[in-house]
Amino acid sequence: MPLKIFGCLLLVAAAFSTGALLSKRLYRRRDFLNRFKTFLQALKTQLRFHGGDIFSLVNSCIGQSQLPMMFVSDEKPFEISWNEAAECIPRTFSLTGNDIALIRDCGSQLGKTDLEGQLSHLGLIEARLDSLIEEAGESIGRKSRLYKTMGFFVGASAAILLL
Repeated sequence: MPLKIFGCLLLVAAAFSTGALLSKRLYRRRDFLNRFKTFLQALKTQLRFHGGDIFSLVNSCIGQSQLPMMFVSDEKPFEISWNEAAECIPRTFSLTGNDIALIRDCGSQLGKTDLEGQLSHLGLIEARLDSLIEEAGESIGRKSRLYKTMGFFVGASAAILLL
């Protein structure tokens, strides 16, 4: 009998941990979007004051913002390299389709227009990003506790059925 109770406790703990992991994914998405905003701000500053090759500027800003993107190649056109880097963002950040679309849009005009055009494009991307960050925060408020609670109750229900 004690082994059965121990197994039930492990089941509850496993279900709760699953809920906590799902909750953590919401926080990782928000943190990634905030890092991307930091990247945009650094890129705007670099464009304004340093100029230079767009590839080196982007690589420098990715390093400064600790963005988990790999972008180093200048063998291909910028937009193609940027889109490949956007597709390689780890899935652990749970980015939505809108998030990926915004990231891809960010690279669509960089290096193609004059300085003012690029800065205004980055400003537009930053405004759209702010709404995604707000949405991610609201999602955390609504779903985070729900995931943990549901995990606990699903585990407890299964444990009761096994007893």
